[in-house]
Amino acid sequence: MPNRWPDVPDEFRNGWKIILGCSLGIASGVAILFLSFSLFVVPLTAELQVSRGELSNVQALIITAAIGSPLIGRLTDIYGVRRVYASSALLVALTHLAAALFASNLVHMGLTIALVGLVGAGTGTVVLSRPINAAFSRYRGTALGLMAVGVSVLAILAPPLLNLVIENWGWRGAFTGMALVSLFAGIPAVLLLVPDGGRSGSGIGSGPASRAPSNWRFLRERDFWFLALALITMSLATAGAASQLAPMVQDSGVSAATAALALSFFSGGTFIGRLGGGWLLDRIEPRRAAFLLTMLPALGFVALLTAGNMTGAIMLAVLIIGIQQGAEIDIFAFLVGRRFDLANYSAIYGALVGLGWIGNVGGLLGMGKAYDLFGSYAPAQLAAIGCLAVSAFLLLSIKLPERQEAKAV
Repeated sequence: MPNRWPDVPDEFRNGWKIILGCSLGIASGVAILFLSFSLFVVPLTAELQVSRGELSNVQALIITAAIGSPLIGRLTDIYGVRRVYASSALLVALTHLAAALFASNLVHMGLTIALVGLVGAGTGTVVLSRPINAAFSRYRGTALGLMAVGVSVLAILAPPLLNLVIENWGWRGAFTGMALVSLFAGIPAVLLLVPDGGRSGSGIGSGPASRAPSNWRFLRERDFWFLALALITMSLATAGAASQLAPMVQDSGVSAATAALALSFFSGGTFIGRLGGGWLLDRIEPRRAAFLLTMLPALGFVALLTAGNMTGAIMLAVLIIGIQQGAEIDIFAFLVGRRFDLANYSAIYGALVGLGWIGNVGGLLGMGKAYDLFGSYAPAQLAAIGCLAVSAFLLLSIKLPERQEAKAV
């Protein structure tokens, strides 16, 4: 039979459906609430009669993802991608529906956020990066980047659509809408387009003993802890900066309108990072690519420290910080898939994501506390540069086996 796509690599001819299914699955899962929660702040505080500070404390209960990620990862290795995704998406949808129908106080909303955080990892990269790693080898980084584009498209489309729903049917209507998207878009996409299968023996230390789904020997591996520390220090640097980006930019002496434009540049950077980061991981030695992508935002922080009120320099700074934020999924999903046996991939990657929440929470709290203490973001930005340097050199120290060709799925 003649080749219908003669110029398309075999991995993409065989695996484009997997990329599409995983991208739709991520965009239809719990990420919708994470990326759009700020839209619910005003209507929730008005109806529940609570302050924004009280609602923020409830939002912090998303930390349950630190527990849920490794557990979901292990279940994926045992029961497969489709079953775990469908079960997690169903639980997230039912939680959203329960909140829409019954939530009437802050405790109810706290239970909603905590449960969504606990099971929501099953609708994210902990589960859906596994079939990408199984189906792609030569173009694995590019495929992971294309999968993550679903989150970028969601970040663009979801807020205005949800805002329209909130204006017409209130926040309860929006929660119902998110549930329906999970039920009728995410679950069918994954069940129809994404396989459960993977290949074992793809990383250092792979072999018969390492193929058991209950194997936790990776916790004794030096490289696992190097990856975990790299993710923690990276998150310390960038999570806090992302949460404080608008006031950080305004402190340089620019207007609120310019700060809002900076947020758009940051989002554009994440889109570039997701595609460009994966492309770079395929084109040069992966550890060097990870090193360069991790050191890139350090240059952004240097630019913010020295740019003053130069709008062009500020926009360039936030753009390159955003590039690293976008490339983070590519870097760690790629290195875990290359370094370790795929039979335990989701447990390993889930454990990394869980530990990474230490850095996320530390960055979110630390950046604001540093400003309160010093009256400036400069000390925190200098600390972020140091954290990124540590993370970059840890990633450079990972031992990687020779690349093996992925089997057709």
